[in-house]
Amino acid sequence: MSSTIRNQTALSRVESLVFARHTPRVAAERRSTLLDGLRRWRQRRAAEDELNALSDRSLEDIGLTREDIPRIVRG
Repeated sequence: MSSTIRNQTALSRVESLVFARHTPRVAAERRSTLLDGLRRWRQRRAAEDELNALSDRSLEDIGLTREDIPRIVRG
């Protein structure tokens, strides 16, 4: 039983070293994912604003209504 406890303690130390070593990469990946998400949100928002700026007649010409805009932009 004591060898199990020692082995778990040693494994915990190894795991903490491994995870500590990869933390900058994980943080960079999270930051990249967050920035990509923000970029996509801004693009959707810009497209939605542009479509909302069109007149009802222009929207009708392209086959859309104002209610369709969020669905179309979010795809």
